Amino acid sequence: MAATMSPPSELLLFATATMAATAAALGAFGRRRGRLPGWRWWLAALWLATLGAAVLALAPAWWGRRLATPLLLQMPLITLIGLRCFQARQRWPGSVRSDLALLAAALLLASGAQLLWHEAATWVLLGCGLAVHLYAAAVMMGAPGGRETTPVLALAAALAALAFAPGLAVLGSGLAGAGAVAQADAAHGARVLAAAMQALVLGFVALTLAFERTERQLRESHRRLRLLAHLDALTQAPSRRHFDELAGRALRNDPPGSAVMLVFDIDDFKQVNQRLGHSAGDRALCLVARSVLELLRTRDAAGRHGSDEFVMLLRGTTTDAAMGVAARIAAEVQRRLEATPLPALSLSFGVVQVRGGESIDAAMRRADQARLEAKRQGRSRAVAALGDQDPPVFSASLPFAMLPC
Repeated sequence: MAATMSPPSELLLFATATMAATAAALGAFGRRRGRLPGWRWWLAALWLATLGAAVLALAPAWWGRRLATPLLLQMPLITLIGLRCFQARQRWPGSVRSDLALLAAALLLASGAQLLWHEAATWVLLGCGLAVHLYAAAVMMGAPGGRETTPVLALAAALAALAFAPGLAVLGSGLAGAGAVAQADAAHGARVLAAAMQALVLGFVALTLAFERTERQLRESHRRLRLLAHLDALTQAPSRRHFDELAGRALRNDPPGSAVMLVFDIDDFKQVNQRLGHSAGDRALCLVARSVLELLRTRDAAGRHGSDEFVMLLRGTTTDAAMGVAARIAAEVQRRLEATPLPALSLSFGVVQVRGGESIDAAMRRADQARLEAKRQGRSRAVAALGDQDPPVFSASLPFAMLPC
């Protein structure tokens, strides 16, 4: 009767092989993915439990049981420590110190019971196993929110359910009339089988967490790449392509003829590079870009369209109002220059009202003609192109109180 109370050695060996295969698979996955936080703790928990199961299956004598007990008992708490490391930025209940303190207390109590209280050792081991499993499950139940919560809750539920497996095995043995030794064998066998189930669940949870984190990192990388593709690397202003997308969307949604296009550049910008070097030219471009973005309305669009050329689309406005925007940008550049070692800069603006159905490129060509007219009239000013004639009729220029560079 007693021999039938515990799982046969073949089943224990199968459970041991299952745990070893799970540990080996996670180890190979971890090596391919680099250093994942918490992964070493999970591998340690799996391999230690595998060793304990192997010892119990191959050496079921009393010394094998004493050696296997701490190797199996550590698994829930070492798994929990791995989760804390994997989600180190989250606030978990308790701490690694409390986990290790409970593990040390459980191991000391279990070892002492096996050495000193032979008859009561089975019940002490059951209590220690129940304590570490339910503690780990309770902490996991209080896991931080987020997409990684569901796998952790699944692991917690498995730990809570499997915590009672050794006790149920002892209870079944007792009801069948087995003696104390058979009950202890049943508890150890159930503990191995429960550890094998925990290993499978841990393997699934670990892979799920790793894949979800990798997917989130890939999405973040794609978002950053899209952002970098949309921004000019030097000035952090929208790139030419992104400006064309924003402007095209605005022109499709707004009433025809309600937007104004501004094209401007820094007068004699090559002289800044030649006299002071390209680093000074880069600082000048960044200063101008910051001035534009500071004054830009949220519904308008701006971008860097060339070396020192910038473009703006002002929605729901007129050329007269846009001339005022050009004057404010020039004044903002002048104000910012006072706090830098850069020389005085001047800007030349071309302004046009975008016609109904006109393309962005066509509007920019007309605005560029007005910009060249502003330079011909002496730079540091804004000129609007009026009418439908080609070449266009230009408005009176609006000069700025800026010194040429």
